[in-house]
Amino acid sequence: MTEPPTPQGGGAQEGDQRAEWLQDPETRFVLFRGESALLEADLPIRPVLVPMVELADPRLDFANAVHLGIYETGPLLALDLEEADVEGFDRESRSNAFRDLRSIQEPIDRVTWRILSRARALLAWNRFFAACPTCGSATTPQSGGTIRMCSNASCGRIHYPRTDPTVIVRIIFGEKCLLGRQRKFAPGVRSVIAGFVEPGETLEGAVRREAEEEVGIAVERITYLGSQPWPFPMNLMIAFEAHACDETIRIDAQELEAADWYTRERIQEELAAGSLVLPSPKSIARWMIEDWLGRRTD
Repeated sequence: MTEPPTPQGGGAQEGDQRAEWLQDPETRFVLFRGESALLEADLPIRPVLVPMVELADPRLDFANAVHLGIYETGPLLALDLEEADVEGFDRESRSNAFRDLRSIQEPIDRVTWRILSRARALLAWNRFFAACPTCGSATTPQSGGTIRMCSNASCGRIHYPRTDPTVIVRIIFGEKCLLGRQRKFAPGVRSVIAGFVEPGETLEGAVRREAEEEVGIAVERITYLGSQPWPFPMNLMIAFEAHACDETIRIDAQELEAADWYTRERIQEELAAGSLVLPSPKSIARWMIEDWLGRRTD
């Protein structure tokens, strides 16, 4: 996968488009079963692209397939198999398997992560909005699953996919970086802090609030670093660096189990000793820490 799919809208001709996609011999599917995607056995991490001919199963509901765009020579769709028998989709290799995207520890290239993130987020959103939150009536997918329309004529609300913005913050103080751990983390894992943006809040305001709430630190000189889709279920991680006004840490025990300042030397020593584990290589949190480790102050 060298280029991401090109998004294509459906508009009023959604029904015709869906029929065309399902009849197109070039159409390929990225398959999910709940939160897990069917991935190729060999590295690098890639989804198995399944042709329509291999999905001739009356139990499959293609009305809930979502359109990811045009890839190479044809449409690329994602489909949640739900309770259907999935054994037949491991034909090419015994090692091909459905894997929870959260559990992946291997690096994933940008294009593949974009495809998997879009697929998982859209499938999740379509499940969550099967009923209209305004009147409770059933909704129907439009535009390749990127819109859902209320079936109640007296309501008729059109619903669009949601994205939940989340700030993730690298807090530094001089030559030290703050790393913390939540109780749900795997043993040894420490990371930078993160939290959801609240209604009516700016991104910079969210950075200041999360730093104050989680570790009791006032921050300044907030700088944008980058962003990453994080489909668990529909987040956008927005990365910042912030400078601490002082180094006193007062953790919120409801949010964090521990937090401490790390020099570059301490991180390298604890990584070598196995007492410290960094976040998954697929995460922007990992990039933020490794980017800081690569800095040198003359």
